[in-house]
Amino acid sequence: MSPIITYTLLIFMASYGLFIIVELLVSRAAKRFILQAAILLGVFILLNVITGFPATRQAFGGVSPLASIGIMFVCILFGIAAHYLFYLKGRFFWRSFLKPLLISPIVLLPLIGSVQGASNIESIQLISFGFLAFQNGFFWKEVLERAKGSI
Repeated sequence: MSPIITYTLLIFMASYGLFIIVELLVSRAAKRFILQAAILLGVFILLNVITGFPATRQAFGGVSPLASIGIMFVCILFGIAAHYLFYLKGRFFWRSFLKPLLISPIVLLPLIGSVQGASNIESIQLISFGFLAFQNGFFWKEVLERAKGSI
């Protein structure tokens, strides 16, 4: 990653870390703090393992489009599962949990079009596509409900 991207990410990650600490002190919501801190730490570790973040280096080569589609598919599955668990009211039911996972290939189609023509994908691009795939998976229901209402 370039130094500008690296320093920008470090500043924003540190700012977010300070923000959740202040939020913990004000609201005393320890569970929320632990979850957000764990996710922030997980993102930092993921960036470190994949790109060597925060060290800057020149990237040579990347991931094949087929492997990146597989990674995006897994991220979509995680997003759909996170949506289900986030909006869970009452008991957990396997059928209602697995049902949205079956639409995951439909949600993946726009992302496949983004990487289809690439010969290889750099690590930072793969991370960005992974986050985008997770977001697409998390918001699958809202997108499909709005599309159905406009027809």
